Amino acid sequence: MISDRELRNTMAKKQLQYQKIEEYIIKQIKHGKVHRGDKLPSENELCAQFNVSRMTVNKALTHLSDQEYIERIPGKGSFVRGPRIERKIPEMLSFSEEHRRAGIKTEAKLLQYSVICAKEVPEIMEKLGLKENDFIHYFIRLRLGDGKPMAVSYNYISVVKVPYLDITYLEKSLYQYLEEKLNLQLAYNDTTISVVMPSKEIQKALEMSEKRDVVLSTHISYLTDNTPFEYTETYYHADQYSFRYQCYRQEK
Repeated sequence: MISDRELRNTMAKKQLQYQKIEEYIIKQIKHGKVHRGDKLPSENELCAQFNVSRMTVNKALTHLSDQEYIERIPGKGSFVRGPRIERKIPEMLSFSEEHRRAGIKTEAKLLQYSVICAKEVPEIMEKLGLKENDFIHYFIRLRLGDGKPMAVSYNYISVVKVPYLDITYLEKSLYQYLEEKLNLQLAYNDTTISVVMPSKEIQKALEMSEKRDVVLSTHISYLTDNTPFEYTETYYHADQYSFRYQCYRQEK
């Protein structure tokens, strides 16, 4: 018969074993040995590597999933999730600026660009305060973080406010280009955040293995003279972002 002391020692040893696996994987993520989207070794491989039972490995992976370090997909394995990108609602930051703060290398791939007549998109025309015969820069960009798809954006910029747009800069930071190259004075944006089901086009662009909710952020951006110049719809992987804002109670 196992004594209470032996039982406690066995339980403590098992606890240390699963924690050892957790710490190892967390270090691999933090030190850049594995990256967002990378597949971890299988449970059997981890059992052999650490000489532990499958139950111990499963406990470690469950804890890592609960802490949002990894994502476990039945039948496929465990994948590195990485830290969520925190968006502070009161701040007007570009995608590049947000992710640079989180230590993530960003890229932009231009998927489509054209100039369209405002009357083709009456809802956007109204949001940007345009007339039917005005024109709009319309482009779609895939946003990458550390080489992995993180968001896809549909941008509409008023030609009245931005007559010329060098599309080579659309694969860099758009706001930096507008401010530094075109000398526009950006002031603020009006943002709405919702959760939606993605279209097949968005699902494919974000390389989603299954259809699930994404975060949709829509915003109208304004210049310092309070005139709108841009309307954008950006679809984000829902499990990679959190949104932070401060609320103040108004005096009665």
